[in-house]
Amino acid sequence: MVSFPLGAQNLAVAEVPPRSSPADRDEALLLSLVERIRQNDVTAFERLYHLTREDAARTLFHLVGRRADVEDLLQETYLRLLKSVRSFRGESRFRTFLYRVCANVALSHLRWKRRRPEDVLDEMPDQVSPAVGPDDEAFRRQAARLVEAALEGLTAKKRIVFVYHELCGMGPEEIAAAVGTSPNTVRSRLHHARLEFHAAMQSLLAAPQAKGGAK
Repeated sequence: MVSFPLGAQNLAVAEVPPRSSPADRDEALLLSLVERIRQNDVTAFERLYHLTREDAARTLFHLVGRRADVEDLLQETYLRLLKSVRSFRGESRFRTFLYRVCANVALSHLRWKRRRPEDVLDEMPDQVSPAVGPDDEAFRRQAARLVEAALEGLTAKKRIVFVYHELCGMGPEEIAAAVGTSPNTVRSRLHHARLEFHAAMQSLLAAPQAKGGAK
């Protein structure tokens, strides 16, 4: 066994580079692709699209709640991304930058949709049966429609903050960077969004029972 003097041992430990996490490696890859896009490398943008498309599509679906809308919004997202990515200088993580574009696209869509209201409850099941197992696909679809109906009651800005925090796992600081506001504003919107969402869920869950009692 080789022994080191205390100073030399500390030096040896200090010189060992820390291992990068998968998230850091992914971030480094995306940043390298951004740099190649700035140099007009078309294949780099195609690679960036394939690496991030699934995440962007899932995020947009949570934000707008309509699977039929996602493909069109996805195209709009990447058109905006292509225009703005050249000015991205790495002030935030690329994921945050992507979510900022998704938020802007979704915000425009949600505001447009509010001018063309749809009755989400038309698609609601007559009741959500607790007897159906949680692994059953029908139960998951029913639960998803309940969540969507509850989200419909939130304003666009509250909905985006709620989705980013509760479904995407983002913290207030990252959300603030993504939506262009302060962390305190994010916390305030999130607080009110949670209250409104839970109240809406309780109302929706009680509605079939009330309707059954009225009969």
